[in-house]
Order: sequence, then C-alpha cells, then structure tokens
Amino acid sequence: MESKISLLELNKEINNNRSAFLTGNGFSINFDKEFSNLYDNLYSAHKILINNSQFNVKSNPVFKKVCKDNYKSVMQYLKYFSEADLLMIFEDAALFAESIISNKELIDELWKTNIITNLTFGFSQLEPLTQICEVSKVRGIKFVNIEHWTILIYFYAAIKKINPSCYELPIDNTFIMALKHGSKNKQNFIQGKNDTNELYSDVIFNGFTIYFRMLFSIAIFSKGKAVNFDKLDNKNNIDLNNLNEFLNGFDLLLSLNYDNIMEQIVLKKVEHLHGEFVMNKEEYVYHQSYGMNSEEGYVSFSDILIGDYFIFKSFLPVVNKLSAQRGFINKKIDTFGMKLDRLFIENSITTAVVFGMSIENDYHVLRNMMLAFYNSGVEEPHIIYSYFNEKEKKDFIEEFDKVITFSEEVNIYCRNIKVSYVQTQEILSNYFYKEIK
Repeated sequence: MESKISLLELNKEINNNRSAFLTGNGFSINFDKEFSNLYDNLYSAHKILINNSQFNVKSNPVFKKVCKDNYKSVMQYLKYFSEADLLMIFEDAALFAESIISNKELIDELWKTNIITNLTFGFSQLEPLTQICEVSKVRGIKFVNIEHWTILIYFYAAIKKINPSCYELPIDNTFIMALKHGSKNKQNFIQGKNDTNELYSDVIFNGFTIYFRMLFSIAIFSKGKAVNFDKLDNKNNIDLNNLNEFLNGFDLLLSLNYDNIMEQIVLKKVEHLHGEFVMNKEEYVYHQSYGMNSEEGYVSFSDILIGDYFIFKSFLPVVNKLSAQRGFINKKIDTFGMKLDRLFIENSITTAVVFGMSIENDYHVLRNMMLAFYNSGVEEPHIIYSYFNEKEKKDFIEEFDKVITFSEEVNIYCRNIKVSYVQTQEILSNYFYKEIK
C-alpha cells in the first residue's frame, strides 16, 4: 500500500511506534553546500592527499608490497597534476565508458564471459556505466554520482583479462594511464571458485582505487567541516532546538554519511552504516589504514565505503569482515545487513523513515531494511520515504518492487510492507530551518 502522509501523521507514526531515522547526504547538505559540490573540492583534497595523508599497511611482506607498489606508482604519476589535469581524469574516464557502451560486440562478449551479470532484481554493471555516459554528456562529469566511477576500474581489469579482439583501450587517456600505473604489481589475494573474485581483487588492489577512496574521503571531510560543527557555513540558519527535538523522537538514528553532524545536534549515538570519520585513532580494515593529519587532529577513514554497488557495497564489506575475524589488528566490522538486523532487533524497530537518500546505488539499503523487518518478526512494518522531487519518488516506487527477490515467504512479507511518502521540503521547512527555504 502506497500513500502520501502529512507531517501530523508522520509525527504520530514516530511517537506511537518504535521508529528509526535513516539518512543519506540529503541531511548534511543543509548544513554546508560543500557536501553537495565535491568535485569543486577535489583539487584541494588532492593537495591535502599529497602532503598530509597517510596510507599504511600491516600484513605479510607480499600483501604489503602489492598495496604499496601500486599506490606509490599512482601517486608518482598524479603528484604534479594541475586542477585541470585532475578533472581531465574524469573526462577521460567518461570517454572510456562511452567507448565500452558504444561497442555492441564488446558488450555481447562481456555478457558471454559473465563480466556483465544481472542481479536477481535486474541490475547489472551496465547501469552505472550507462549513468556515467548519459549524465556526463547532458550535464557534465561534475554531476556524475561519484560512486559510479569505480565500475570503470572493474571494466578495465576485465578487458585486460579477456583481451577482446573487437576492442582496444583508448590511447592518450589519463584515466587509463592511472589504472595502468595502479596495476604495477599484479599479485592476487582474493581467491574463489570463479573469475569474478580475481577481477574484484584487481580492482581493490589497484593503486588508483586506493587513491580514489582517499581523495573523495578527504573531499567529504571538507577541511574539518565533517567533524567540526562551528565550521559549517549554514549552521546559523538551522533551528537546532527544533531539529534536536525531532531527531530525539526516534528510537534509532542511522546514517549513510561519514560525518558526525547529527551526533553534534542530538548528543547521542548515531550508527554509521557505510563507515565514518574517526578522530585521533589509527584504524586498520583489511590490513590497511587510510587517514590524514588535519587541523582537528589525525582523522581515520579506513572503514569508509565509497564506490559501486557490486564491489564496494556488496563484496568488499564481506572481505573486510572476514579479515577482521582472522587478524587481530583489523577493526571489527559487520556487513551492512548483519548490522541493520542487529540494530532493528535490539531496538524493536517497526517504523523506518528514510530521509535524504536517492535509491541510486543504494539498493542494498532497501533490501536489507526489508530483511531486517522480516528477521525481527515485525507484524506491521512501515517504511516512510521522504522524497525531494517526483522523480525520486517514482524511482523509489519502481525499485521497491524490483528488489523483492527473496524466497516466496519473504517476498510475500515484503510486498505487504506499508509504504508511505512525505515531501522532504515539508520536513526541512518545519524541523530544519528557522525560516522556510
């Protein structure tokens, strides 16, 4: 059942049920526009990465050598890039994407060799690839979802592996050159029963992947704005008392963001499902530590998940969890689904409000929320989706049906989840801003 609800009805749902508030970047951008303009931050992040970042590895000598060799090779290549050079990497990445998508014979071969595969809900590696091409053509590379770019590292590794006669990699392409530098040491650590694991390993250990994750983590940190509330440009326009009261009405606060803005408002625990910035503590995930020195102190972003759905939202979290079980140095991590199950059960959640999250690249959020309700034994689960425009609402409605691909019993349960919709602007004007925006 789908229905539009009023703010009065929303408040009743929150107050009368055990409720969770789950937010994406649509929360943070209200406090500072830099969180929505990451590409404008990219060159300053690049310079911080060159001068103040730290990438450390603690493992056996072979593992350490692969990580260090590939990362140093990329850093040497990119070290003296200008701002125009840095943006050209993404322009060239879009050209690489176009060269793949426009080659029908190549696409057919990628399907035949299982490089491209359909997930149970009809989503394949072609979706983010197509998004890169369409968005970069119409609006430019600065409007491409940052998490889509990593799928091109996967396609690069796959094309190198199968060496198709119908296709040649673009020449004089800075993105391709960065990936070549990043695969200097080709030792493979992730073994499995299929070639996909080897390809995923090629992606994870490519030095450009490490650089990419570092670069965007630093850009999102935004020179301390992610952890220092006083630095936020728009903080004076926010009604903190009203927002604090609204957020504290929930029994569980969940964030897909890495910043701790919400914590500084409510002064209580917020669960970060995609990782978070951790201050003044070096952390290792899969034997690797990502961090940097900042005005606020040393900041670790080792557990932050940035990248495409297939590798960085589905595969890598499992690898990270297994490595934590086998190595005492690694941070203990649950997969997204396991953590959400535990939190829903511990807090007896029956209603979930999703705010500031586009469904694009976050299908696992919706699927795991459905499963968390099912595994909790909730009899009348309710999802309330806050949408910014009609397209967001339409996309959510379409994907809600598509992602229900479980067992027959679970499918029946999920199709009976009550879904309601509320406009984001209503929540913003009533709970966030001192004046209507």
